[in-house]
Amino acid sequence: MKKLKSSLCILLLVFACYQANAQKFNETEKYFLFFKTWNFLKYYHPQFTKGIEDADAIFMKKQNLIGNIHNKAELNIFLMGMITELGEDEEMQHNGGFKLPNNNVLHNWYIKNGLINSDLKKKLLNVYTYRDTVGKHYVPALNYTTEIPNERKYKFPDSINLPLGMRLLALAKLQGVIDYLYPHKRLINEPWDQAVKKNILLFKNCASRMDYEVLLLKIIAKLNDTHAYNRFYDDLTYKKEIFKNKYYPPFDYQIINNKILVKEIIVPDLCTKAGIKVGDLITAIDGVSINKNVDRLKQLLSASNRNTLIFKINNYVTNFMWSNDSSKFQLIVSSSGQKKEVLIDFVTSKNTIGIQAINNYLIAKLKVTESISPFKVMESGIAYFNIENIRGLLNDVKDDHLDAKMDSILNLAAEQQAIIFDMRGYPSWGGFVFHYIYKKFGNQHNLFAQYFQADNKNLGSFLPIAGTFTYYPGGVKTESFNYTGKVCIIVNPDTRSLSEWNTMNLQHIFPNAITIGEQTAGADGDEKHINIPGNYNIYFTGNAIYYPDGTLAQGKGVKINKIVRLKIEDLCSGKDTQLNFAIKSVL
Repeated sequence: MKKLKSSLCILLLVFACYQANAQKFNETEKYFLFFKTWNFLKYYHPQFTKGIEDADAIFMKKQNLIGNIHNKAELNIFLMGMITELGEDEEMQHNGGFKLPNNNVLHNWYIKNGLINSDLKKKLLNVYTYRDTVGKHYVPALNYTTEIPNERKYKFPDSINLPLGMRLLALAKLQGVIDYLYPHKRLINEPWDQAVKKNILLFKNCASRMDYEVLLLKIIAKLNDTHAYNRFYDDLTYKKEIFKNKYYPPFDYQIINNKILVKEIIVPDLCTKAGIKVGDLITAIDGVSINKNVDRLKQLLSASNRNTLIFKINNYVTNFMWSNDSSKFQLIVSSSGQKKEVLIDFVTSKNTIGIQAINNYLIAKLKVTESISPFKVMESGIAYFNIENIRGLLNDVKDDHLDAKMDSILNLAAEQQAIIFDMRGYPSWGGFVFHYIYKKFGNQHNLFAQYFQADNKNLGSFLPIAGTFTYYPGGVKTESFNYTGKVCIIVNPDTRSLSEWNTMNLQHIFPNAITIGEQTAGADGDEKHINIPGNYNIYFTGNAIYYPDGTLAQGKGVKINKIVRLKIEDLCSGKDTQLNFAIKSVL
């Protein structure tokens, strides 16, 4: 009887050990821990951080072998081997004994993971404890450097789906760069690790190049970062097939109040035939509401807030709003108070007259934008600066005459009863606010923000930057001119990145200024990008910006005193709602 009980205990113990080894072990967890370990070594181990070993080469070698891993014990041996094969050089062994900070969430993936045994945990913790804090092979050398260095470019013919290893490498690179160099992980709609896990089998089983691009779009959209919207889409091979946006409307439009306003007719014949006129409000496209269409695009396009997403997809040139396999669109339209259903032909590449009309329209719009003066004094005694065209102040000015020219302009502005800074756009000259407005109107120590950069001694964490040049130019003696007139700052979703940074600066220099307009892009901080397999550049906000009181600028945008939304009647008549409001507010 005792023998039977003993045998039964042994069987139960064996079964328990088997269960422990098999606990929650699946393909997703296996690849997830492989990715996490590889990135941990990539950003901490001196063999990688000094560029001695090629992280990509080791990844490709190991991913070929991971398919043979079937249980927890094998996985631990496999991951342990990744570390031991790199070795421990003398510097790693005598690096000063850094300790793991208490409750550091960056390490929960292995410290609190039941699939990783105690030996592997100790090995990973040892890598971290004696991590390299000097090498920057995969980290930008300067906080404002844009490109993530030494990320090899892998080009493939457009028609070819990337090999399995390259697709996995792409996902692993994305996981790592967001884990260690993206300061806004908590703003992602779902935990980043969870987002990556959901994509592992999708990337693994991806059947075509177009499917691969869709997967990239969807996971990047999860970043909720307007910087991630920029330029990546130009790299796509199958953007027309994915967005189905090759047919252009014969009218210009604006999404407003979950409707599409027809604000200008471009191709009159097509609009007249369909009964479309300026002022009409489109409430549905091919049976789908405008709001649901925006929701569809939100799954593919990254933006820090919905207001900015809508602003972006208002862009006539990118044409994301109009998705269809056919050039005929069925629209539900509210026209003069009456609801109607219309079938309208959009402009195709074969419609040469329509294409020419669109080109002429866009060229005329660009000319109007470019014709806006960078500085003018209005009849009512208001000095007006336009940030997007501000570089025009430099036209025909020699370097040795620039200071005198700017002194003349700002002295004239200071004589006016009010100043309006139009920040709706990207600064064409960064020195205007940072140097000259600061020099004329700022106080000597202009700490208008808190700027956080990656902590190279503890990657994945971010530290505030001290030092003058981040916030104001060193060696410049300010006039600290006490301007007693009114100041108004105009912003909208096109106020992005450097423009948001400059706006925060202006708000600090002119504490009594009022900021009016709409929520900004919510993407303050230096833009960074990483190249991933397929030669795609993925962009993100690489630093974190806060107001001095601790208010985060990312996602929310700059502080606004008065929300001023565009009016339908002004859009139809070409009036500038926000500028008109700004003028009235300072008179």
